[in-house]
Amino acid sequence: MAGSKSRKDGKARASRESRRRAAAQKPTEWFGSAVHSVQGLMHLDVRPAGNGLLITASPAEAGDRTEAWQLRLRNDDGGQGLRDLAAAFRTGTQHALGGGTDRWLAFFPDPQQPGIGSLVSARPGPDPEGPADILRRADRPLTLWAEAGTAMDGIIESLDTTLPPEQWDPEDALVCPGCLRPVYDSTQSIGMFLGAGMPIGGLCRFCVSGQTLRTVREAGLVIPEQQRAVLEAMAGA
Repeated sequence: MAGSKSRKDGKARASRESRRRAAAQKPTEWFGSAVHSVQGLMHLDVRPAGNGLLITASPAEAGDRTEAWQLRLRNDDGGQGLRDLAAAFRTGTQHALGGGTDRWLAFFPDPQQPGIGSLVSARPGPDPEGPADILRRADRPLTLWAEAGTAMDGIIESLDTTLPPEQWDPEDALVCPGCLRPVYDSTQSIGMFLGAGMPIGGLCRFCVSGQTLRTVREAGLVIPEQQRAVLEAMAGA
């Protein structure tokens, strides 16, 4: 009997260790990019924010200008709302989030742009019978939303659900000098200009690895000279 108990304890310990290893391998953040013929490089990133998610679309439309849209999604229902949004991203189906009367979020395939999905923040317009006012809008290829939705499932599983939804210490973000993606303290890299040996901080890992420059060249994308100088310096490092 004692020997049998020991074997069970050993199996239990092995099972717990296996679960810990599996949890450690779950993704904690995801980064995606696409190329637009007019807007250039477009990024979509997902990372934890307390026990919720932070979705960053850069750039995104904000009225008559474009800027990075950092959208924090709180987890007030055990992750179900986040999982529903992830499923909508994966399948490219319409989904409303928030459901308030004064402001809401929605994701939908854009009927005017085949293959494009739109995430919007909106509020009622001045005319109750008229269209809503779009406060923020991020248009990305449906394939990119699908990748984000797949990654979100793993990130949601790894969230610390013991944290209250309102508890969140935001990280400061820099703008990557190579691709203009917001880069956080936990994800930034440092590259080196050859020749002068001047270090460049705040770079994302895609620019340091040369992946961004390959994408720009393959797409024939025209980018500002300062960005191109940074990307080409990294390619030669």
